[in-house]
Amino acid sequence: MKKGIFWIIISSICLILILTTGFEYKNILKSVWNFLVVNEEPKSADVIIVLSSGTDRVEEGVTVYKLGYANKILFSGDGSADMAIQAESLGVPQNNILIENNSQSTIENAKYSAAIMEAQGFKSAIVVTSPYHTRRASILFANFFRGWNLTICSVPFPSSTASNWWKNPYLERTVISEYMKLALHYILPDT
Repeated sequence: MKKGIFWIIISSICLILILTTGFEYKNILKSVWNFLVVNEEPKSADVIIVLSSGTDRVEEGVTVYKLGYANKILFSGDGSADMAIQAESLGVPQNNILIENNSQSTIENAKYSAAIMEAQGFKSAIVVTSPYHTRRASILFANFFRGWNLTICSVPFPSSTASNWWKNPYLERTVISEYMKLALHYILPDT
């Protein structure tokens, strides 16, 4: 039964994309990328949460920090200690860095980061992650951050990415993987 729901969701998304883009595959592919990207304007928060996997995420988190949007940075996920070292090398004082290194998935990033926020008395956060990861991160974090102010910020990417992501093998695999993970989340919400 759950497999049936999965294919109904995927088929519905494809049909909507086809109908709304006039059967032009390039427009469909642009829409596929654009749907995944959530990029909100940063606003003042208690903490910036940078999700693991990528030096570009650390650099963007530090940029948001240096712009004065928050006084603390929380690195969440496997590799957080290395991310903290990178942030220190970019000028973030060690006492402004928090580390959560138990999570192995985005849902765990949200869960464990929420626990740290609660322990610290934080009520607002800016989540920084890769553009293709922002939609799923926003959904999962919203589930754990009810009643708190949450802003999702994407690592910068060229505007041309929406027009050619499928030409990059890494992005092609990643985008397909994100859609599969989104569908899986709706079928099995605790994943």
